Amino acid sequence: MTNFADNLKKEVARIARKELKGELDALRKTCTGQRSDIAALKRELKALQGRLFRAERVTHKTAAVVLPSAPPPTQPATRSPVGTLGSFNHEAFADFRKRLGITQGEMARLVDSSSLSVWKWETGKAQPRASALVRIQSAMKLGKRAAVSKAKSA
Repeated sequence: MTNFADNLKKEVARIARKELKGELDALRKTCTGQRSDIAALKRELKALQGRLFRAERVTHKTAAVVLPSAPPPTQPATRSPVGTLGSFNHEAFADFRKRLGITQGEMARLVDSSSLSVWKWETGKAQPRASALVRIQSAMKLGKRAAVSKAKSA
């Protein structure tokens, strides 16, 4: 009897495998297709995130130039490189340094930064960090004589 029971179990298992094989092949094919779709979606997401990052960077650069309102033509000396919203105007920063009559290296010493950073800020290639903006604002509060003497002695 055990021989008959063993043979019956083997036959049932064989038939079950044969029935499931078709369904498993369809599931494998579906799974492969879904993996391909997921990979394509990941590539698309990465591309969209890159575009978003570039758009935010461009928006940030243009906001830094656009946000500070232009001063009235009668008062060009009051133009501040640091706007009210914490944005930075690189042209006003360069004008401020030129009004003081100091070099970029001296301006760097005045705001406790490197001359390369000052050059990048003036050309608009970089934005100063919040800590540097605070130092720039404090330098702006100094009078011309105090700023020049501090820049040349530091």
